[in-house]
Amino acid sequence: MKLGSPFRPRLLSALLFSIFLGSASATPAQERGELRIATSYKLMTLDPHYANLNENTSLLSHIYERLVYQDENLELKPGLATSWRPLSDTQWAFKLRDKVRFHDGSAFDADDVVYTIERIRDFLKPPSGGFRSYVSGITSVSAPDPLTVLIETDGAVPNLPLFFSSLFVMNRPSEGVETTEDLNAGHPPNGTGPYRFESWSSGESLRLARNDDYWGGKPAWSKVTFRVIENPAARVAAL
Repeated sequence: MKLGSPFRPRLLSALLFSIFLGSASATPAQERGELRIATSYKLMTLDPHYANLNENTSLLSHIYERLVYQDENLELKPGLATSWRPLSDTQWAFKLRDKVRFHDGSAFDADDVVYTIERIRDFLKPPSGGFRSYVSGITSVSAPDPLTVLIETDGAVPNLPLFFSSLFVMNRPSEGVETTEDLNAGHPPNGTGPYRFESWSSGESLRLARNDDYWGGKPAWSKVTFRVIENPAARVAAL
């Protein structure tokens, strides 16, 4: 599996194969033009840190990216982080990928990782803090340079890179902290992923457009639309 490639092969294959299972359907309007997918997944929110639910993370994974990925064999692979290593039992260093940009054109750097961790740990409380357990052991996070993140923990956390394979990285705003309400009310999601946000109708559809500046290579489809059709028979009929 090529990491960072648009529509990770495992996910896209699962979506296409599920046509026969009645759980989703995909029909390209034209070759590598528009991909339309009917799915039972409902996107609850545009906040990537609100709830640790498969329907949220699966859909938002085309907009946002993680520091670390797991491949089809569950092996950890570089994402927005190119490498990581423990400096001691309670300290980790992560080196970040250079020349990555968010969809608004701003450069991705260590300060965005610091913001992401602090947002989840300090500002999102249960039940909206669905990812908080992954960062609760972090006592401090700093950026000694734009492409390095240093993390201190309150004890040995050997699985810290694995935890980061579940966290989407957000862009630090010019001031304050974006709330879930801000994101759902019209602040467009600003990730580094292969597809840019176009529009969202809660419980109905999510529309994405190709990110031509994606660091991982040109995405395959120019447009992608996820349409919520909960009834299996209705999804088959939509084909």
